[in-house]
Amino acid sequence: MESALSFLELLGRQQSIVGDVLAGPAATGGVDLAMHRAPAHLFERGASSDLLVVAQQNIASTSVKFDLGFGWREHFCASPAAVYVVPADADARWLLDDESQCVFLAFSQKDADDLLRQFDVPEPGRCLWELAGRGFDEALIHELVTRLWQEVMLVGPSPLLGSSCRVAVLHALARRFRSAAVARGRAQPKLDRVTLRRVLAAIHELPTPALSIEMLAKEAGLSPYHFSRLFRNSVGRSPYRYYDELRFQRAKDLLGTTDLPVNEIGSRLGFTHPSQFTRAFRRHAGCAPSAYRNQIGR
Repeated sequence: MESALSFLELLGRQQSIVGDVLAGPAATGGVDLAMHRAPAHLFERGASSDLLVVAQQNIASTSVKFDLGFGWREHFCASPAAVYVVPADADARWLLDDESQCVFLAFSQKDADDLLRQFDVPEPGRCLWELAGRGFDEALIHELVTRLWQEVMLVGPSPLLGSSCRVAVLHALARRFRSAAVARGRAQPKLDRVTLRRVLAAIHELPTPALSIEMLAKEAGLSPYHFSRLFRNSVGRSPYRYYDELRFQRAKDLLGTTDLPVNEIGSRLGFTHPSQFTRAFRRHAGCAPSAYRNQIGR
């Protein structure tokens, strides 16, 4: 019986991948990396030997549907740090309704299971399948995956860095599994899916000078107080924090993928003065926009 292909081998066999796929270099400490940027599309992975962790970046979509072998289900996660997990044996495909960019981190399912057991996860396969039922907000994993991609593309493959990232990602997942039972017992009221999509679409139209809690609450048909509470329950952060993080992700993308002047990027993102953009960016990244662009070699 033919052994299952790795995720990168499956990428190589795809004849009609929508958008642009950039594969990372080999020999990266037991992990494979790829970047995918595309408009609305259907992507069919199929079964693989690899567990896949997807860090979604700069997403304009308001719907992310996965079919893991049991029919289409909505998996959309509203967070700017959205993460998706796809088990190796899932005959997987996914469908996005608008532009997206993501980093794929893939590594052996067997290695993942072995490490998760060492982290006291008794049934790693079952836990991973439960997590695969939805996208989730996980800033640490998102940052680990995207930073690994940036570092590998900037300075080349690093077995130590790649293996360290794999262990850190699985450790973060293990902590999530251990707290899942407690979290399930604390259900809180949230915005319904249709309303949430409508509100997120308004926020994603960056920049929006008239954007306010009152405007978003009106869009949701709620008072500002109740809207703010339900929005936080739905996405794990306040409306302003969500907008702020989304704008920062857009800024990093424009700095890393275009030659636009820094002042123009700040203007496109709704900052009145270049100094405001610099201060806001420094608060997130710890450096000025121009320094960030130099670091990633743009």
